[in-house]
Amino acid sequence: MQDQLLGSIARIRWKDLFPYLGLIIVILFFQTMTGSVFTESNMKALLGEGFYILIGAVGYIFVISQGNLDFSISGIMAISCAASAVAAQINPWLAAPAAIMAGMAAGTVNGFAVSVLKLDSFITTLAFGFVLNGGVVIVLRGGIIAAEPNMLSWSTNTLKLFTILAVVGMGFLLFNYTAYGKQCRAIGSSREAAHQTGVNVRLIMFTAFVIMGGLSGLLGFFSLIRTGTASSSTGATFLTNAWNAVLLGGIPIEGGATTKFRGVIIGSLTMAVLANGMTIMGLDANVKQLVTGIIFILVIAISFNRKNLTVIK
Repeated sequence: MQDQLLGSIARIRWKDLFPYLGLIIVILFFQTMTGSVFTESNMKALLGEGFYILIGAVGYIFVISQGNLDFSISGIMAISCAASAVAAQINPWLAAPAAIMAGMAAGTVNGFAVSVLKLDSFITTLAFGFVLNGGVVIVLRGGIIAAEPNMLSWSTNTLKLFTILAVVGMGFLLFNYTAYGKQCRAIGSSREAAHQTGVNVRLIMFTAFVIMGGLSGLLGFFSLIRTGTASSSTGATFLTNAWNAVLLGGIPIEGGATTKFRGVIIGSLTMAVLANGMTIMGLDANVKQLVTGIIFILVIAISFNRKNLTVIK
């Protein structure tokens, strides 16, 4: 009996349980420390914290499942917010389309560079992120642009919930139940093998970056109607939060067949509770960044597949 029990424990894939255990530990810790995780007011705050993380993670899973990375998403969010603010000065109803189109345009540049020019995704997107941040400063002329005052009333929990349901629902169906999602995972497992089976590798990789860019642009619009301004600091923590969310959700950095969409939900919830809990405890921004960075390193150390050192493609 004891041997059977030990055998069952030995067969447990602890890495698969890590995301769930992480979520439970974070919730229990902050509930014990603050006693206010599940209050009505805090649940609304959690929605605000988790909204940007979850939408960003949905876009990121299509990129990372292919074994690619995108380090430009903070810059895309910032330039999209700036484009949204400029368009709103013409007509407030142009703000959302302008932000999404700006984000998709930036994603198109990334997609073309990685899929057609075959440049390394890490270097390309990192460099393009710097370009975009510089572009924001130029567009805003070194300052900020304020949104139309009535646009602040658009930032409602109802709109956020509807957006989450729409984006997560479509992302879930696209990733799990269409040929596109399967092809994303196939590319992450082996690009050459995917190409040999008839997958249009260039097109699939290209569109993944466009999706990521469009969702980053959408968040640029939501940032504008939440804060009322567009500035060079918009989306400063977006990249780190989205990265941590997918990794905390157990999504492998090298992508491939083991990439699961549920990781987006679990990881985003964990990051949202973590960010919200640190806010409740009154930690300043620098301490939050320190904690987030430490968690990022720990998660990489735990989840990194050392059998496949070529994770940046």
